[in-house]
Amino acid sequence: MTLPRLHFTSLSEDAVCGDIVRTYRLAAERLGYPTSYTPANIDPGAINILFFFWNFPWKSLAPFHPNCIVVNFEPMVEGTHAWNDRYLDLLPRCYLWEYSKTNFHRHRELGYQNADYVPLGWEPDAARILPLSEVLPEEERDIDVCFFGSFTQRRIDVLEALMARGLRVEMTRGGFWTQAEREDRMRRAKVMLNLHNWEASRVVETPRLSILLRHRKAVVCELYPDSEIDPAFRDAVVGVPYDQLVDTVVALVADAPRRAQLERDGLDTLERAFAPPDIGPALERYFAWRAQQPDRVPPVAMPRVSVCLTPDGTRDDWLQDLRDWAAQADVALELVVVAAGLPASAESEARAIAPDLRWIALPVPCDRATLRNLALAQATGEHVVFADTGDRALPGRLQRQAALLAACPDLDIVGCWSETPAGPLKYAQRHDEIVAEALGPEPLRLSACLVRRRFLERTGVRHDPEFAVHDGLQMLCRCIVAGARFAVIPELLHRAAPVAPPADLAHAASLAMRARRAVLRHLLPRSRMEDIDLIAQLYAHLWPPQRDFAEQLLRTVAQACAALAPAGTPRIDAEMLTRALRTETLRLLQVFFQAGLADKPWLESLFETPEVAALLGPAANQLPVRPFRG
Repeated sequence: MTLPRLHFTSLSEDAVCGDIVRTYRLAAERLGYPTSYTPANIDPGAINILFFFWNFPWKSLAPFHPNCIVVNFEPMVEGTHAWNDRYLDLLPRCYLWEYSKTNFHRHRELGYQNADYVPLGWEPDAARILPLSEVLPEEERDIDVCFFGSFTQRRIDVLEALMARGLRVEMTRGGFWTQAEREDRMRRAKVMLNLHNWEASRVVETPRLSILLRHRKAVVCELYPDSEIDPAFRDAVVGVPYDQLVDTVVALVADAPRRAQLERDGLDTLERAFAPPDIGPALERYFAWRAQQPDRVPPVAMPRVSVCLTPDGTRDDWLQDLRDWAAQADVALELVVVAAGLPASAESEARAIAPDLRWIALPVPCDRATLRNLALAQATGEHVVFADTGDRALPGRLQRQAALLAACPDLDIVGCWSETPAGPLKYAQRHDEIVAEALGPEPLRLSACLVRRRFLERTGVRHDPEFAVHDGLQMLCRCIVAGARFAVIPELLHRAAPVAPPADLAHAASLAMRARRAVLRHLLPRSRMEDIDLIAQLYAHLWPPQRDFAEQLLRTVAQACAALAPAGTPRIDAEMLTRALRTETLRLLQVFFQAGLADKPWLESLFETPEVAALLGPAANQLPVRPFRG
């Protein structure tokens, strides 16, 4: 298979951020992709990977969509230069590679529709590495502290405090240094400084750290237990909170032996532990999404679709459901009705609407799962719809879903966005995110899906009669475990009827937890069964009111997510799964704090465990209390 050409471009000066672009480009070339690079230029004949487009209007990018991937390298915090109308309009519309787990976790808040977490990584060949032999001797270093970057008051305060302590400080003033100027000042500096632009951000500026460590510098970096930074960087720098920066810099300037050790060991520590960016899976997800876009799905002859309707005598409007489905235009439709507890006249009423329907009547009421399994057994269509009572398929839904199944033979289930009484449900579009959302509060609704019948026949997946409620969730989860591949059409093509709350909330929650437990067992193959059963308690109706329970559950979730990190899982992207479990963990913490069962010192103590810090750090702004302040 011929791989498409990837065109890399950037709106930043090559002298400032060229190593970042080269890092990703080299990673692509190692995978066999042909690449090209032109600054500030989008190539309509290639797949474009765009860097530092934070002041670029969507209307200028739209003509090249969906052949563009925007790579975000900005902390998305209000007040930063990237927090502007153009960028906030562009990010939700584009296909995005996100460098920050913190931003990635806030995807709903930031409006991201299709985003992957694709961190920078370490690529030795992206820029020159200063040999130790070229490090200036101590007597030739006439700069105590050097800093380059933009200025906010918190940065200015630290730099002025260092000057007040008698240190010679060099910093960018009135713009950026040229590459030669920057390298000259770094060589002459005893200590380099790295600190956040904004108090609200804990995303450590790893691009700057990469530059500093390439130049064999001793670095003092603003760090906290909840900072977002790869552990390899923590070991390569001197990390302290904001209020300790000045004293730490002063002490390190005076400690030449320690600086020499950092200069020798910092880069080696990073190189041993840090790998180039793994963009292969992210590119695969992008190409799968791109193949599903409307302009790439050709019209097809409509296959036969079986709509399974299961009226059970509890609603009087089931005939209206039948009328709505029978009115679907341009569809080779097979209506299968399995009815229970209806009057003898029901069949004739139904056939007056749809003479060719397949009708099975049961004399007594029956659970919906059994009715649906009977309907599936009668279906002969290539694809199947399990329609909920009162739901409506909007014009074009079945045609769009069937065309996508025809265009993408590897897909088994195609959903769509749904209108609900509470507002639109805009499900994720890509398989990995759809699977992760099944663990969240708004999973894809089965009634909004078109299911390939061959998949159900091959796997034997059926509805479980034990699930009197949440039978749709149970079926969705069974399909996930059976290896179904999902996609969602990002349009409102389905209208969902109001759903009455279950009479027994505790029983309903238990069933939902059971369905999700099966998915967790599938997605966490390295975790013990007892750990899976504990993680499933995230979805329980009530929790034991003991802090020890919350701590054990949180640590178990953190360890399970950490076990995904080295190689992930072929079943789902590791970071998307971690994000879903992190969201549920936040809900647990909120409840325990509100109940007075947890406090700030306890939360801070949890961050002493690296796995817990890695899990909760990207959500630090959403924790019940902020554990650490700068």
